[in-house]
Amino acid sequence: MYSIDYYNKKQFPQLQKDWEQLQKGHDMTIYQSYAWYKMLNEQYVPEDTKQYVSVYATVKNDGTPVLIAPLWIILHTFKLVNKKGVYILGRSSWSDYLNFVYDEFDHDAVNYLLNSISSKYKVKRFFLESLKEDAQTFIFFRQHKKVNELGVGTSVAFKLPQTQDDYKAILSKNTRQNIRTAHNRQKKDGINIRVLFDDKNVDRDKCWTIREERFGKKFKNISPLRKLKYTIMRKLTFQFKSFLPFYTFSDGHFLTTYDGDELCSFFFYILDEDHRQILVLAAGVNSEYSKYSPGFVSLFDLINYHIDLGDVNSIDFGVGDEKYKYSLGGHVQPINGIDIKIHSIR
Repeated sequence: MYSIDYYNKKQFPQLQKDWEQLQKGHDMTIYQSYAWYKMLNEQYVPEDTKQYVSVYATVKNDGTPVLIAPLWIILHTFKLVNKKGVYILGRSSWSDYLNFVYDEFDHDAVNYLLNSISSKYKVKRFFLESLKEDAQTFIFFRQHKKVNELGVGTSVAFKLPQTQDDYKAILSKNTRQNIRTAHNRQKKDGINIRVLFDDKNVDRDKCWTIREERFGKKFKNISPLRKLKYTIMRKLTFQFKSFLPFYTFSDGHFLTTYDGDELCSFFFYILDEDHRQILVLAAGVNSEYSKYSPGFVSLFDLINYHIDLGDVNSIDFGVGDEKYKYSLGGHVQPINGIDIKIHSIR
C-alpha cells in the first residue's frame, strides 16, 4: 500500500538517509543527489508564499520510501507567464537534468504522487522540465497520448574508451592537430602552461571574473531583438535566488591551468562516484591566453588521466552545444520535458 509524506524546507535534513539510498538509481545524476539538493535548499529554494510553495514529497510502499519528489508548486498564476501548476525544484538553476529521485522506477508510485499532489494543492497541470529522454520518468509520460512535450534541448556526453590509444583513435584528425598546434604555440612564445586536475587553492573570484567577461561578450553580440525579449521575460518570469556552484557546492573540483601565477583557464566539475561519471558545470578562459587553448587541452589531459585511473565510465559536458564538447568526443544527449494534465494519467 502506498502512502505519502510531505516535508518543507526546514524539514529537508530529515530526508538524508532515504534520499542517499534512492539517489544511486541508474537514471539519477549528481543533480538528484542529497548533497546537491542540500545546496539548493540553502541557496535557491524560496520561502513559501500565498502564490507558491516548495515541498519534498516522499512516496512509500508498505512503509519503504520508493520515490522523493522535490517540487515547486505555483498555487495561482501570476504575471501571466508563471502558470499555476507543479514544477520540479531545480528549474532555472544550475541543474542541467531534473527528475524525481528513485532507485527503481515505480509507475504506481508516480501515479500515486500525481494524484495526491493534485488533490492536496488543487492543481491539475504538471510541468516536468529538463528530463533526459532515456530516463524512465520521461519514457513513462511519453506513453500517454495527452502529454504535450515542451521541446527538445541538448547536452553533450560520451562514454570513455578503455585506453588512451582508443581515445585518440576516436578523435578527428583536426582535433589532434589543434592539440599539437596549441602546444607548439606555447613553446614558440615561451609559455609554460601547467595543469592542475584538482586545484584546491584556486582563486574563485578570479574564476568569476573570467566567466563574467566571457558571458559579457556573448550577450553583447546577440541581436537587439533578442536582448529585448530577454529583458522582458526576466521581468515577468519568477527569479529564483542566483548562486554559483563553485562558491556553494563543496563536493566539486577545479581543473585549472596557469602560466606562472596567472590563471589561464578553469573548469568546475563534479566527480559522481555513485555513477562513475564526471559532470562539467562551469568554465572560463582568460582571453589573454585563448590562442593557446588552455581549457581545451586541459580537458583532453583530464580525460586521459581518468582513462588511466579507470575510475569513471563517462564524462558529461552538460547543456550547451559548444564546439569543444564535440571535438573532444562528445555526442548529443536529448533533453525534453512534458506538460500534462492530471486527468490524462491512469
